[in-house]
Amino acid sequence: MATAIVQRNYNITDAELCMFTSNLCITMTRDLLDLADFGITAPKIAALKALGDAFEILPSDEVLMAYVIAATETKSAKAELVKEAIRNMVTRCQIKWGVDSWQEKSLGVKGMNKYTDDSLLVAGRRVHTQMTAFLPDLAGTGLTQDMLDDMDDLNDELETAKNSQFTKVSERENETEDRINKGNEIYSLVSMYCEIGKRVYAKSDPAKYNDYIIYTSPSSGNLTAPANLAFDPIMMNFTWDAVENATSYEFESSSDGTTFSHVWAGPNCDYGLNEVPTTVMHYRVKARNANGYGPYSAVIHYDFLSPLIAPFNLAYDLVRTEFTWNQVPAATSYQIQYKHLDQVEWTSLEAGNGNSYMMLFPWGDYLAKIRALRYWQEGPFSTELAFTIPQP
Repeated sequence: MATAIVQRNYNITDAELCMFTSNLCITMTRDLLDLADFGITAPKIAALKALGDAFEILPSDEVLMAYVIAATETKSAKAELVKEAIRNMVTRCQIKWGVDSWQEKSLGVKGMNKYTDDSLLVAGRRVHTQMTAFLPDLAGTGLTQDMLDDMDDLNDELETAKNSQFTKVSERENETEDRINKGNEIYSLVSMYCEIGKRVYAKSDPAKYNDYIIYTSPSSGNLTAPANLAFDPIMMNFTWDAVENATSYEFESSSDGTTFSHVWAGPNCDYGLNEVPTTVMHYRVKARNANGYGPYSAVIHYDFLSPLIAPFNLAYDLVRTEFTWNQVPAATSYQIQYKHLDQVEWTSLEAGNGNSYMMLFPWGDYLAKIRALRYWQEGPFSTELAFTIPQP
């Protein structure tokens, strides 16, 4: 969802702004007689206090993000259940009519591992419709109307979860923008009143003058470089250690390792990529507080084009009806392809992000192979595995 970028006009935390605003209202009330010549009145102080109180109870981005994460996890769990239901339906077609039968192909779920949530929902509804038509022929495979009804319910639940995730993301963006705008409004007033207070007491009362300095806070102090900057290619997330006295961090990137540009600023010690780069990228981060910026962290780089290796030791256990293989570093999921020796085309299926996958085959001779996937990459296939399912 594209939104206009709203910039914070202050470099203290929202909590510090709230506390300073509250204290400033007390200070100005104390000094009201001296400030009256500059137009400061009790109603203006009360209005600022009301703005600060309302701002203080606004949900933070951490709270809003928690709701987004919860909605995303719910949606992902529902998507996995729909995928599993589809795989079960594909298996029943294979048992009844054989691998790559027209009935299996009519389900239209080849390459399901690459489906978006929208495509998966459409596929789930299509499979439900097709399998409803096949129900009389598939009773011998254990298919029942209750199973089809359950699948229909799963499709509805996935759609509901997708809509809920969209709503939470939209709410986060809107409420974040609203919080920043309200913070900027308060900071603008606070800055104006502080300039008035400093002008009034610049020569007459150093103690009162200090009460109108915004950036004096316990968090100010010398800053060190953030340590242990790291990137998780599965979660697409950067993390680093917190810096003592820091109130926020600035994250930067570079495509050449020399010229860096601003990417993000905020109070958290992590940053998630929204889009996958298509080259080698370099990253660094620095801490900030009222005194300014600290030194940069060590620069790390990540090659988003480096190839995945092929999985080793693909095997099929006839007793457990299970594929197993060695996991590939940085892989987010796997794709298994298989075919009967009498067939030309391969059938693909998504095998999750573990190192095993259970699947039941009709009797016959088969070939299988597997490759690792990342969000933006497909690795090479493993050596083909030949195996035989004995006739009962």
